[in-house]
Parts: sequence; C-alpha cells; structure tokens
Amino acid sequence: MNLSKKVVRSFIWLAFIVYLATVAILCFAPTLPLVIPKSDPVPYIYLGKAPFVYLPFAELLHIDFYLNILMTFPFGVFIALLQKKTSGSARIIWSGVAVGLFIEITQLILDNLGMTDRWIDVNDVLANGIGLCLGYLLMFWILQKMVGR
Repeated sequence: MNLSKKVVRSFIWLAFIVYLATVAILCFAPTLPLVIPKSDPVPYIYLGKAPFVYLPFAELLHIDFYLNILMTFPFGVFIALLQKKTSGSARIIWSGVAVGLFIEITQLILDNLGMTDRWIDVNDVLANGIGLCLGYLLMFWILQKMVGR
C-alpha cells in the first residue's frame, strides 16, 4: 500500500471514530425523564425500569424509525470502505442486527442503572440493521462502478 492510500485509509478510520463517538453521545447520553404517553401508541412492557416496545414494525409511521436508519447508514458506508474484501449478505445483515442489539442492550443496562431514561425498542434494532445494510450496499455499488474493486 503506497503512502497516499495509507493517508486516505487513516482519514477514513479517523472519520469512523468520530462518527462512532457521535452515535455514542446520541444513544447513551442522559436524557430528560421518560414520559409515558397517556394513549399507548405501541404496546410495551417494562424490563426492569426500562419500557420495552416489543412489537416489530409497529412504528413504521414514526419519524424515529427513519432517523435510526439514517443514524446507522454511515456505519455501513464505513464497513464497505474499510474492509479488505467484500462480505457476504448474511454477514452484513447480522452486523446490522448486532449493532442495533448492542445499542439497545446498552441502553437497557444504563436505564436499569438509573443513568438514562430511554425506550428500549425492537424497531430500533430493525431500523439500525436496515440503515447499516443500505449504507453498505450503496457504497459497495459505488465502489464497484467507480473503482472497479
């Protein structure tokens, strides 16, 4: 690998680290006290102190679902840019689910420790997985077309 490729790769890694720090702040920073709406728009149960929305695709009409897709879209782009060889579809899908599960399980732990007040939501896991996969697919396609990778 020549020097210019190393510089570009280092810059991509730096951008990825900044992105991950930003996502961590968005997902794990303390929030205002949780307010449960009077009219229950989606079914939920409590897991300890944390409300858990367990019904998949119950929030397709909520903006939060699409914001979660947008939040993890760059993660997929970075995976496509930083990997040395292409990954199979199943591996990318599982990576997306793993990222979503990591975020939600960490939020569950922080909620139960009294450090945050957040909803734990299966829809967020799905949206995070979709965002990562879409970001990866788009960047993979661009690299195939532009670079011939």
